[in-house]
Amino acid sequence: MKKEIFKKMRMLLSITAVLLTSCERTDDEPDITANNLKGVFVACEGDFGSANGDITYYNPETKQLVKSLYYSANKVNPGDIVQAFEVVDTLGFIVVNNSQKIVVVNMKNFTKVKTIDGFSYPRSVVRADEESVYVSNGNGFSDNYIYKIDLRTLKKTDSLAVSTGPEKLIKVKSKVFAAIAGGWNNNGNSVVEIDPVTFKIDETYTVAPVPVDITVDKNNNIWAFCKGVATYDANWNVTYAGMGISKINVSAKTVSTFPLAKMAASGVNNISAGNNGSKIWYLNDGLYSMDVNASVLPSSKAVDKLFYGMEIDPTTGYIFCLDAINSQSVVYNSEGLVQYSFATSSYPGSIAFSY
Repeated sequence: MKKEIFKKMRMLLSITAVLLTSCERTDDEPDITANNLKGVFVACEGDFGSANGDITYYNPETKQLVKSLYYSANKVNPGDIVQAFEVVDTLGFIVVNNSQKIVVVNMKNFTKVKTIDGFSYPRSVVRADEESVYVSNGNGFSDNYIYKIDLRTLKKTDSLAVSTGPEKLIKVKSKVFAAIAGGWNNNGNSVVEIDPVTFKIDETYTVAPVPVDITVDKNNNIWAFCKGVATYDANWNVTYAGMGISKINVSAKTVSTFPLAKMAASGVNNISAGNNGSKIWYLNDGLYSMDVNASVLPSSKAVDKLFYGMEIDPTTGYIFCLDAINSQSVVYNSEGLVQYSFATSSYPGSIAFSY
């Protein structure tokens, strides 16, 4: 994982001019009002070490675009590497990875409510129950926890020790699932099931190596996108071993894995279920889709293009693919046809929808 960060920095140097141009805020961006915060929120990492990450806002109905929503409301960027974003009632939780904090905003106007410190390597955030949200934290060497934050006080109230490098968190029915990827050690191979009532791990499922992203289908099965163990040569060329997509049958407590022949996905947000849960979409050397009952991976791509991340709109079923090179989101329908695109801030990595 650490080597991946160095590789990313190297790539960023080669595309700095493009990214800096695309993330500039224009003077004609519309004002933020209490009525326009329903839509698409893109967490844009920003350039590593530059603290210029932000949230891009887009309203598909009105076509309203604010490339730097947090800056527009607060006149300062949230910090270095905006990793993830989650909407919880009237609050938004921004995970700022390299700044080691969570920034909480008011969803009516996106002004800052509070900064929650005390993290070392925050990665993902999800609402766990009516009283709390969980944050995954840990680079694989230390501080490998799921932290609980009280929604009333906005303070960390508890921590659950997990194996190395917890990544994506999702809520399925009454349980929270966490992908354990191994952090910089690249040695994780599990997905854990957490009971919010007891704040303890109920089940641990062994999946393919380095699960960085998870989603849930219509049958409440968990799908894990597993990047495999990365090895770098002297020129930072990477090869992967053991990569695959693992399907967890939660009711039967079984795991089946579809091996991947190659790994070309550079981000961590690479898999999502369609809006009706009957198809799984994932990124690799392109965008692929497969039926949840399929016995083999698809042989052809839905879209033959590389992307840094993706997510599916729960209302329309459109696939939002994130192009980090050109700082934009390209939106496809289920047939793989482009519907529209919109600009984002630098290095768009993940998406949250709120309607």
